[in-house]
Amino acid sequence: MSNKWILLAYAALFFGIVSTYDSYADNTYLVALAGITISVAGVGAWLWSVQPKRDKG
Repeated sequence: MSNKWILLAYAALFFGIVSTYDSYADNTYLVALAGITISVAGVGAWLWSVQPKRDKG
């Protein structure tokens, strides 16, 4: 998977979480879960994107 697809997937996740914030803003646990999700997904995307490319031969 190329880095642009990883970035696009993370951007879609981030937009989805941030744009629906009003629906869960009153629940502290859901706000914390949203923050944890964005953080873990961001670190995971970064780790996945910095892996060396494998040869297909």
